[in-house]
Amino acid sequence: MSTFKEDVSTDMRHISLNVAFELKKHWKKKRLPIVMLLALVLPLIFYAVPPMLDVEYADTANGFASTNLGFISLLIVISAAMFTGDIVCSEFENRTGLLLFPTPQRQNSIFVGKYIAALLSTWMAVAIYYLITMLGMAQIYGMGDIDIEFVKSFLLALIYSASAVSIIYFFSALMKRSITSTLVGFFSLMMIMPIITTVLSVGNVDPWFLVTHSADLIGDVLGSSSGGFGPGQVGDGGPAFGGASFSPDFYVGIAVMMAYAIGFFVAGLVIANRKKMEG
Repeated sequence: MSTFKEDVSTDMRHISLNVAFELKKHWKKKRLPIVMLLALVLPLIFYAVPPMLDVEYADTANGFASTNLGFISLLIVISAAMFTGDIVCSEFENRTGLLLFPTPQRQNSIFVGKYIAALLSTWMAVAIYYLITMLGMAQIYGMGDIDIEFVKSFLLALIYSASAVSIIYFFSALMKRSITSTLVGFFSLMMIMPIITTVLSVGNVDPWFLVTHSADLIGDVLGSSSGGFGPGQVGDGGPAFGGASFSPDFYVGIAVMMAYAIGFFVAGLVIANRKKMEG
């Protein structure tokens, strides 16, 4: 009879093999190259275009970074959708699970490996985006002007990436078709939650519990917003339809993003393990 330590060691080995396999699959399907190219080109635009148009850069390095990182949330959602949208439901939709599930590894380790590979791929894109941004900041302002706030923004982007991957992972486990889970996850993060945030703000309700609202911290720590970090604190401006403009609290925002990341991952994993191959 195998011991608990041996079981854990075996599961970890199976998970690592699944991670390596999924990363190779993302590369062969051109997902990784496409996302990496986006992560490379987008920040370069903000570095190369201003001199071409005879426009001055921001006065501070953080100001340049906050402008440059304006599309990081979009990149995160695109990456999460591309890498995560089909990782569970495709095994049932394409019936590849008939070959994969009977192998001498637990189904749990298969889906955990898939999740980790999607998360690592998304983190890779985020890291490239921030690296190119940092190199631009160093060239324009010098390394001395890159402070801890930039590192905080990077860490917050990684946490939000985990939230986005977990949400789409949940829909991939819940839905039957890959295209449906990808679209539902993408539009939940890009449209549905932001719309709910706007509606709540019009009603002067703090949307602190929405992960897309907490994601605003990625830019807030660089000083890109006028609001503070107090929970429910109202800034000077309001949304387009009137009402209050709420800034996410730093620690509450981190807790919300972590809760989404862990909660949706666990829920998706439970659903994936209980899912049956239909005849």
